[in-house]
Amino acid sequence: MNIKAIFGLLLGFAPCASAAVNFDQAIDVKAVIRQAAAAEVQVPEARFPMVTDITRDCKKIAFTQNDPLVSAEVSLTSLETSQDCQNMGYPVGQICTPGYRTYSETPKITIMAPRELKPGQKEVFEVCLWGSFLSLKPVSTVYKYSVNQILGNFELTPSVPARAMEAAKSADDTCSLVMDSNYSCIYQCKDGSYVSKPSPFGPAPFPGMNIPFHGCSSTVPNTPLITILN
Repeated sequence: MNIKAIFGLLLGFAPCASAAVNFDQAIDVKAVIRQAAAAEVQVPEARFPMVTDITRDCKKIAFTQNDPLVSAEVSLTSLETSQDCQNMGYPVGQICTPGYRTYSETPKITIMAPRELKPGQKEVFEVCLWGSFLSLKPVSTVYKYSVNQILGNFELTPSVPARAMEAAKSADDTCSLVMDSNYSCIYQCKDGSYVSKPSPFGPAPFPGMNIPFHGCSSTVPNTPLITILN
């Protein structure tokens, strides 16, 4: 039993002090405690605000050949809506109070190193605010970037151009024809290995007939199938 509650019950007898009170008659404190413990105490229910909706705000930032390496700031706003509900008991029922919270950011993009864009080329990025979460994603880029975010500033460091990287990778994965025989097409790859493929047409159908080209394609992808190493 809470000590404060006991004192509260005992103080309840204070109004009787103005009347004739027999101080020789002792108060049954144990009985008072038993009565307080048996009484139902109404404890108010805890309230928990519940988020019901968060808006998302996005804007695009573009760079062309003539644009500076630091973009202008863009304004983003996100609205968070919540409900704060409390059960007031019957017959009132549950009462809910709507709540609103606004988040605002002004992000920008800083390109940390010069890169070459050709006339007509454009790099586009999208910055978004969802609640307090600020994010960036590339929409269309010529270069690949590593990203370092400092508050609302996205620092982008360019690496090898994305398309040039894909072209180089494609060239490295191609093997060129070096031998066209009756039964096989032999290709040499960039890593020095050889790939053997069956000849599409095979040997000449008639004795003495010479077929200088047996249908082998000039290049093939570098695959680990039937690979002959030096």
